[in-house]
Amino acid sequence: MNLLKSKYLKKLFILLIFFYAPNVYANSHNKILEEILNSVIPGGGIKLSSSNKQYITGENLKNLLFSNEITIKTEDGQTHAYQFNSNMTYEVFSYPQRNLLGNGSWDIYPGFVADQTYTVPDHIYLKGFRSGLIDPYFIFVSNPKIIKVAGNIQNPNDYVVAEIVSVLPKTKVRQIIEQRITKERAEQERLAKIKAEQDRIEQERIAKERAEQERLEKIRAEQERIQTEIKAQQERNKTIFITIIGLAIVVALYFIYKKIAEAQKVAKLKKEKEQILNKLKKEKEHKKFLSENLGLRLVEESSNIVKSKENIKSWNKKNNEHLDTVKKFIIKKFKADNKDLINIFKNLSNQIVKYNQDIEKEKDIYKNLNKKYPFIKTIIKARGQS
Repeated sequence: MNLLKSKYLKKLFILLIFFYAPNVYANSHNKILEEILNSVIPGGGIKLSSSNKQYITGENLKNLLFSNEITIKTEDGQTHAYQFNSNMTYEVFSYPQRNLLGNGSWDIYPGFVADQTYTVPDHIYLKGFRSGLIDPYFIFVSNPKIIKVAGNIQNPNDYVVAEIVSVLPKTKVRQIIEQRITKERAEQERLAKIKAEQDRIEQERIAKERAEQERLEKIRAEQERIQTEIKAQQERNKTIFITIIGLAIVVALYFIYKKIAEAQKVAKLKKEKEQILNKLKKEKEHKKFLSENLGLRLVEESSNIVKSKENIKSWNKKNNEHLDTVKKFIIKKFKADNKDLINIFKNLSNQIVKYNQDIEKEKDIYKNLNKKYPFIKTIIKARGQS
């Protein structure tokens, strides 16, 4: 203790004490160390405890967590609201919208002495969403309002700071949420009305456009119909014109043909008339010649008879084809007239006798004629009579 009375040794000791002060500030036994130093160093007045950092512990920490919503801001700028529940679960919300971002479970642990220089205060341990914070240990400080997010809970220098932006009672938060929900609902209703009005306007616009399109389509259809009718009428007019021209040509050709035909007919008739007149003239001259030359007339008539002999045979052959039919008809007729058969037979017999008498007379005449005109026999033979 005598060594500490030295002026220089006192100063050295004080410097060592201040050098280790950051570790000593957090120590729960700072008062004991202060008493030791004050007893060693004359004049005293040395205080190692700091009023800049006051940890929230015990019931104060529980009340803070259970009754409030704690909003923090991390070093990378994320602002999130934490709500800790009595069933040891928690939810993390966006701020200020308070949309759920994540959740998890948590535990609260009492403080303990890490070593002679540092006592760990009461803290919580988070299992779940942590706003991008790597470490799970949260130590709450009231002055300044921060959270020390510890990596190694026993190392007082291993932490990052999250600023406490606001601490609001959960009832107040519920009111804020309800007000926000009410505002959002009102905004949604307003937006829904606006959207409904916009939809109505859009439907009206679409209906007008559709009606306009239909009107334009009807106009186009009517124009196309008119154009089609015009083209059809033009085609009909063209066809009528061509038909008229064709008929005119046909009529002209017909009249030309008729004139030509009439001229040819007239020429033919004139020619035929001339031929007939010439023929009649020749026949007249020939008859006059034959009348003057009876011998030549007789020879010509005889030659005509010979020429017609084949025709006579042809006629007889054709008549023979109908002989049976005639016979059958006669027999049938005879049977129908059977009552008058005897009288008819008598009449026929008388007629036959008369015919025979006439034939005898004709034979006598023929004999006389043969004697007088021998060429008559030739004529009779040409006719096929004996």
